[in-house]
Amino acid sequence: MFGIGYCKSGPTDYILHFSSGRLAREGAGLSFFYLQPVSSIVSVPLASVNIPFVFNEPTSDFQSLTVQGQLTYRIADPKKAAAMLDFTLDAKGRYSSDHYQELPERLVYSLQTLARSEIQSLPLRHALVHGDALAARALDQLRASPEVAQLGVEILNLAILSVRPSPEMAKALEADAREALNRAADEAVYTRRNAAIEQERRIKENELQTELLVQSKQRELHECELDAQIALENNAPR
Repeated sequence: MFGIGYCKSGPTDYILHFSSGRLAREGAGLSFFYLQPVSSIVSVPLASVNIPFVFNEPTSDFQSLTVQGQLTYRIADPKKAAAMLDFTLDAKGRYSSDHYQELPERLVYSLQTLARSEIQSLPLRHALVHGDALAARALDQLRASPEVAQLGVEILNLAILSVRPSPEMAKALEADAREALNRAADEAVYTRRNAAIEQERRIKENELQTELLVQSKQRELHECELDAQIALENNAPR
């Protein structure tokens, strides 16, 4: 009525109230009346947002890799975000355009660009087992990105949930790994058998050495008995 509007925002909404082209008030959780014909209300959400993403990139050995994860961000500088995207509310308190929805898309595109340079420098096998290192490097680069800074966004976390090859390559890798495990098992059996044979050989050698030692002692004892008998015969009276 009479062109008077009322704005009430939550604690996670940063309000910029422009009156006649000048900033009249700003802050989070504001409530106020305003003159609609000469006012523009901009509401920038401050709450953290989770963005799921999935994209495919080639590795250095030209194999397709599917990366799936989640990016968490929040708007740390609402004035910068409002200058880059349209967060203007209409008279009913709804966003006047869907331009603000481009923010998650821009962040995912920036992430994909950074991840592409990392993935393309790695062979497939290396990329599959170093997802955490890939996420850490991409997170550092994304936080330092000028585009992210211009949007007034703070990157809170980057989680890579899975790194998968194509179905055909996954089957080939599984078969290769299975064959390697079978070879390792065969080598283990062969090693155990060789160890058992070597142990048996040592036991037989010990038994033979013991038998030879016993024979040697018996021979020495027999020789001693012969010497004693000869001595007695030589000393016997004639």
